[in-house]
Amino acid sequence: MRLLKEPLIHFILLGAALFAVYAGLNRPDSKEGIVVTASMVQALEAQFSNDWNRAPSAEERQGLIRDYVREELAVREALALGLDRNDPVVRQRLRQKIELMVEEDAVVRAPTDGELENYLQANADLFRDENGALPKLEEIHSLVVFEWENQQRLEQLDGFYSELETRYGVQVEL
Repeated sequence: MRLLKEPLIHFILLGAALFAVYAGLNRPDSKEGIVVTASMVQALEAQFSNDWNRAPSAEERQGLIRDYVREELAVREALALGLDRNDPVVRQRLRQKIELMVEEDAVVRAPTDGELENYLQANADLFRDENGALPKLEEIHSLVVFEWENQQRLEQLDGFYSELETRYGVQVEL
């Protein structure tokens, strides 16, 4: 009985109760079911057809659905267990995915000949031949356009990261 009057025991019990409540409130809703819609199945079939150059058989279709459900179950359980936290592979994949999303949404207009000529002159070292000569724009037009567009995408990606830095606040302490 004397043990129940100890402040340390009260502190431990209170901490355990708070931890239990926090864990219960922050657990993903496991009651939310997995619904496989007709459009999802069509997407799975389209991917299969793209990969194999034919439609899936009925058995393969069932396998696609089973694999999709298992993937969704595994992802939900992995997230619930916190397996996504502090994993460099997961972090790198998320970065790649968001950068790809930003690059796909990037609006790259067609450059003018003047812009291409300026880009060629400003980045001459990229385009010099093995003798060190700079080819004329007409000779390497497609390559200059490709590099110019890539530069535009990189600038938009830099802008995206600048926006995120402002939103989240970045502080480097060395």
